[in-house]
Amino acid sequence: MVALSPILLTSYLLATSNDGGRGKTRRSGRGYVDGPRTFRGRDDGNSGRGGEGGRGGLGRKRYNREGAKRTYSNDEDMRQKDVSPLPPLTKANSPRPSYYTCRHTYESTLMNEIHRFVEMNTDGKVIATSPYPGLVRVEDEDEILLEHYNPVYALQSMPNTVVVSAVSIKGIAKAVLAALLGGEDDTVVDAITIQQRESLCAADRGSLNIHALVPGMCKGQKTPVMHHRSTKIGEELAKMMKKVYPAARKAAIDDEGNIVEPNERWLLQVMLQSNDIAVASLTQCKFLGPGRTSYWPNYCLPVGLAKVDIEGDMPSSAYRKLMEGFECMRIMPSKSAVVVDLGACPGGWTSVMRRLGCSVVAVDRSALDPVLMSDDCVQFVKGDAFTFEPTMVEEGGDCWMISDIIAYPDRIIELLDKWCSGNLASHMIVTMKFQGEEPALDELDKAVKIVESHAYDCRVKHFFNNKNEVTFMVSEKRNDLEGKALDLPLGILGTPMYPITLGGLN
Repeated sequence: MVALSPILLTSYLLATSNDGGRGKTRRSGRGYVDGPRTFRGRDDGNSGRGGEGGRGGLGRKRYNREGAKRTYSNDEDMRQKDVSPLPPLTKANSPRPSYYTCRHTYESTLMNEIHRFVEMNTDGKVIATSPYPGLVRVEDEDEILLEHYNPVYALQSMPNTVVVSAVSIKGIAKAVLAALLGGEDDTVVDAITIQQRESLCAADRGSLNIHALVPGMCKGQKTPVMHHRSTKIGEELAKMMKKVYPAARKAAIDDEGNIVEPNERWLLQVMLQSNDIAVASLTQCKFLGPGRTSYWPNYCLPVGLAKVDIEGDMPSSAYRKLMEGFECMRIMPSKSAVVVDLGACPGGWTSVMRRLGCSVVAVDRSALDPVLMSDDCVQFVKGDAFTFEPTMVEEGGDCWMISDIIAYPDRIIELLDKWCSGNLASHMIVTMKFQGEEPALDELDKAVKIVESHAYDCRVKHFFNNKNEVTFMVSEKRNDLEGKALDLPLGILGTPMYPITLGGLN
């Protein structure tokens, strides 16, 4: 036996012990290091350990079992620190809160709009809070707000939500279905649950969409935390629902091989609040028009967001607001349409219309981008957009007026009144810009009343690409718009920023 010196013996013992008190460094093939066992990207879909590409289940670590926030030791975990405490779990026959998404930094504006609506229409009270950037939670125990309440500053709504908890993906999916439609044993159901189950059972094939959400999507994050887990939950829900509800199956096909469009739309939204807690909403969407697929909540766009970036050089970034307007209306002009762009310089909105194949009359005191000025299908008119008198519009034709003029709200009201009273366009998309920090909601309401008084439909939205402004979407009241405008399928202009888990017709 070879004798070892005390120094060598001590070194040998330390090397074969628990790494000097710090734990073994033996690497295994299971994706972690023994000792502290930090997981590296392993996500079996049910354990919730690895989740989201090896971030160690950040969503789950935000709160301890009592619901209190944890402390954080690195910058990556700090991304979740601004989330408010988790909501309480839903009890049968208890009030159901609603959620609304909006452009982040405009949460207080949306909450003020909701409170203003309540004060103007009732003596009741609602409680509105913002648990996360771009997300507003509304507690309405007196049921003051209607299910399809549609605030201007909301991009999407999740009405009558339930809050459930489970450890696994399959467990969360089961808990969501039990809370919204009743469990397999039907032991926990209330009036809303029974009504929704009966209505969904009778719904057309292909009429249900499922949106799998996480809070980070409300800010437009490309890779939000827990999104992979949320998607798996959506897929599990789709698998379960297809067995029972025809609405969750593919749309029917007629004898000629065409898809039979459903007469109604249903939307199931599931938003993870942590790895173990989810907020869910099931609602039959309300048709708003003018496009056949224009509904609220928006079943086409998860959290109400669309990709509206155009590849290539554009004269300005303002074109994104126009693109969002098309996505919200769910229609676009036909190639034979005449478009009048008021205040067109430098030409962002005109450029979009040309890409759609439309001829454009661009009105402004300043010239457009040189490329547009040399376009034979762009007629530039140098002059005042407010005094311009269109002469190229055919009665009953497909004519659009679009405008992104920087002007006080009263001038925009006058502009809308002029074009609607004279029936100068079949469709209009117009922005109204506000002074100061707060929107002029009284002026906004006045404009809507004037537009509607001239037999036009009107919707107003604050889009993700709007700042201190809103976008008016105006269309003629017509039962048959065929030939006047085209329904907007997904992918023609913008596409959903996040995938739709299930949809018989998109």
